[in-house]
Amino acid sequence: MMKRMVVSSAFVLAAIGALSDNAQAQRRTSVGFAGGATFPVGDLGDATSTGFHILGTLAVSGSASLPIGFRVDGMYNNLSGKSSGPDVNVWTINGNLVYAFPGGTSVTPYIIGGAGWYNIKADESGAESSNDIGVNVGVGARFALSGLSTFAEIRFHNVFSDPNSAQMIPLTFGILF
Repeated sequence: MMKRMVVSSAFVLAAIGALSDNAQAQRRTSVGFAGGATFPVGDLGDATSTGFHILGTLAVSGSASLPIGFRVDGMYNNLSGKSSGPDVNVWTINGNLVYAFPGGTSVTPYIIGGAGWYNIKADESGAESSNDIGVNVGVGARFALSGLSTFAEIRFHNVFSDPNSAQMIPLTFGILF
């Protein structure tokens, strides 16, 4: 089922890339950096406390005629262990579709969602890492400034790990150039 979702996402992304030259001319590519708090939930929340994350992103914005953009995010999360337990590190690489609501000038709200690779490892001697597929969905807003923009968003990540899914909610603040 996950492979089908990843393949379907790839077809959607290819369709977006095949847009007409006119629509492509209106798109803007940005590079950005961000950070914030990560709130573990579910079983991950039972073992860890709130932590932090840093994020790097490559964004291709939508256009007036097609408000769907694409973003590739690389993110590192560090969650503090509870009750003398180990910290947990989560690395992610996600491909996301971004729908920016039309009409925004200085503030543009958006929804974001996608899938990707997650590497989870407890920060203790002898611990093995786990490579898994996961999905994310969230909401945010982009704030236009002179020559750059900032953004704030909150997303829910669900990692399909064995035996239990790992879930977290990063609250992110960033800047796009």
